[in-house]
Amino acid sequence: MRGSHLVLGLLPPGALAGKRLAASFHQLPSTDSAGVQGKVENIIVKRGVRRAGLITAPSNRAVDELIEGGFGDSRRVKVEHNIIKRAVKPLVPPRAGVLDSVRLVFAGRISKQKGLDRLPDLLKDVTVPVHIRCLGDGEEKRNVAELHKKLKPMHSLEFLSHVDDVVSHLDWSDAVIMPSRWELNPLVVWEARARGRSTVGSRIEAFQDLEKNGPMWLFSNGQEFESIVSTLATQPDVRAKAFADALESSQNLNLRSSIVDYLGS
Repeated sequence: MRGSHLVLGLLPPGALAGKRLAASFHQLPSTDSAGVQGKVENIIVKRGVRRAGLITAPSNRAVDELIEGGFGDSRRVKVEHNIIKRAVKPLVPPRAGVLDSVRLVFAGRISKQKGLDRLPDLLKDVTVPVHIRCLGDGEEKRNVAELHKKLKPMHSLEFLSHVDDVVSHLDWSDAVIMPSRWELNPLVVWEARARGRSTVGSRIEAFQDLEKNGPMWLFSNGQEFESIVSTLATQPDVRAKAFADALESSQNLNLRSSIVDYLGS
């Protein structure tokens, strides 16, 4: 989204006169503003969104940063959580009993941001077999695809590029895994919650925010990660509660877009 804001900011003055515009931010402004390049880009971004009558971001933290950073005022900047399409397939309950292995699924762009290169260190002390299924593509895919060579033989890393049906993979899993370096409000977290699946994620601010309104198991190091995996494998009551909590949190999502409503009014 920031790229489109930059393009709008580079247009000649008056090019957007009379146009009804809305803008949406999907990374924390503080993350996008890092470094000299980010600060220079902000000048253009602010120019691009100046005429937007509605500016949205999918977290309260991002909205506060947008207002404090001068991207817009509280009248125009609003929270709009991710909108998901609910699958019509029957829900698949969590697996019963003690698990012989834990199934984790990643879905998204395979980039440095997502932290998949951390997997060998996270798994090195895990004694329960873990099967990780990665869905997606990206500039780091080739490097991440080689990580299986650094894993214990009991663990496995499976790659599927583009898939049309993410839901079936979420249903297969025991949880989503996101060892991200930074995020805002990933769509896959909410897609997983709509299927009764929690997220195992790095202890970053965005996930600490999401932990307040739905099930998230957060780790700062390999020891905490090992504890989460062990709990997932051995405590079916914890998996059952996470299933119920995930579904409850996803029910609160609005299925209408305020941007679509604004542009269509």
